[in-house]
Amino acid sequence: MTHPTRQRGIALMLVMWVLTLLTVMAVSMTAAQRTEIALTDNHVAETRFRVMSDAAIAYTALQFMSLDSAPDEPPPLEDDEEAQTSVWRPNGSPRIWHFAGAEMTIAVFNELSRINLNQAEPALLATLLKVLQAPEDQAEPLAAAIVDWRDEDDLVQLNGAEDDDYQNAGIAFGAKDEPFIVVEELRQVLGMTQDIYRRLAPEVTLEGEGEDLVVEFASPAVLAATQGLSLEDAQLQIAERDLTTVPGAREPLTLDRGGPIYRIQVTEQLSGRQGRRMEALMELMPGQQPPYLVHWRRFGLDSEAPSNPSLESESG
Repeated sequence: MTHPTRQRGIALMLVMWVLTLLTVMAVSMTAAQRTEIALTDNHVAETRFRVMSDAAIAYTALQFMSLDSAPDEPPPLEDDEEAQTSVWRPNGSPRIWHFAGAEMTIAVFNELSRINLNQAEPALLATLLKVLQAPEDQAEPLAAAIVDWRDEDDLVQLNGAEDDDYQNAGIAFGAKDEPFIVVEELRQVLGMTQDIYRRLAPEVTLEGEGEDLVVEFASPAVLAATQGLSLEDAQLQIAERDLTTVPGAREPLTLDRGGPIYRIQVTEQLSGRQGRRMEALMELMPGQQPPYLVHWRRFGLDSEAPSNPSLESESG
């Protein structure tokens, strides 16, 4: 015969186990719900940023297709007060833009003010690499390897790299022997490091084949490399160049804004910190429909240089 006290003890243990199981299930369901809410919120925020970045591209196109933001033009959208007092130049200076309750910064670069990766001679590439503080013993071989990567022959540049050099380095593939299609191909060039790539990628382009580099909006590194200046002197020249108004005057000193191809960087501002980032290549086509074309968009950029971003391409 089972003792009543023992039966009550067993029943109490069963109740405790059931309560524990229910507690674990409740905690698991709460955690799962919180995770789903967080994922949903992140998805909504990401979608909103993508839509806002499209609006930023359209806004930039509108500003650059207007008559150089002349004082008698219609006022800019929302509260971009800076646009009412200065010409928006494609020199990479960030511009604060408020729209639909969001704060973003927009930086515009003249794409043809970058060095064309498929046209540059080895000497220019080597100079650019040295300006970007690549080690002296790596700059010239790496520049030669870049040229060997894109040229169609199997002749090795001085200190360059063709198929045999890649094989000797234990790399399964050889030199491409075709022009670069995307800047990210630089990572496959023999001798390229992640650090050098992060410095070099923002200074080069694949646009403007056969066209001259537009130095008026070049970065300090590009200006130094192409004009034979030190980086410090190039920075001083750019500081003077980017003064868009004469003292005491409101009118712009120059209305030249290069083009028609611009690189746009949009950064989300969240409570004093940077949020999501997007980069796009836009070509203005005034008088056509649509009046501008977005060649590609990149999302997920870090704060220094492209690093494995997601890429969306558009043809129209």
